[in-house]
Amino acid sequence: MARTPLTRDDLAPLARAALGRAHPLTSVTRRRGGSRKGVYRLIRDDGSTAVAYVWSPDEDHWDAGPSDPRDPFSPGTGLGLFTAAHARLTAVGVRTPRLLYADGTHTRLAADAAVVEDLPGGSLARALERDPRAGRAALERPAGALARLRAHHGPGFGKVAHVDGGGEPSALPCERLVADGALRSLAEAAARDERIAAARGELDALVRELAAAVRPRARHSPVHGELGPDHVLLAPTATRS
Repeated sequence: MARTPLTRDDLAPLARAALGRAHPLTSVTRRRGGSRKGVYRLIRDDGSTAVAYVWSPDEDHWDAGPSDPRDPFSPGTGLGLFTAAHARLTAVGVRTPRLLYADGTHTRLAADAAVVEDLPGGSLARALERDPRAGRAALERPAGALARLRAHHGPGFGKVAHVDGGGEPSALPCERLVADGALRSLAEAAARDERIAAARGELDALVRELAAAVRPRARHSPVHGELGPDHVLLAPTATRS
């Protein structure tokens, strides 16, 4: 179903609350990539920009339903999950766009929303296409961030907000959740592709064999659930992130 993007008038109250009244909002553009939430660039009359995240059923193109906070692989969307993850990344020392404002009151927009710093330097994916050598050099920064995440340990696995709130872990171990997810994906693919359907038994057996060889983890570290070159933003200066 086609979704109608929010307009400047829709987002103006949120922009004023987050950024002040000195420079009014002149235009907004819905950015590509937001499929579970709306991602809008806010452009003000002085040329400054910020990014608004909006969580509502109208912005969720997946319609995936509720998430299980105990399962790190279930859909992770929502203001509470976002702010908890942002706080954890900041505490660990991972550079992430600064959170400027968060609002779950629905008084400025009929949805949960947050406004974050805009990083107009483009994505790592685009940098790799434009200048592969410079793009590869930029990979060192996310590599360092991943090393910091690996060194940070938590008491269990699950969504960060759930773990930090003292929530109970899943009754199933993490490796079992991964294997079950892979088997579900194979079942869905087999319904669409006869080649996968023909090899289904062999593929299922391979997944179970690989899962059985994984030893349970004694320690848990934060993991970005969808970290690809299109999700790494670069600042337009030498201090890129």
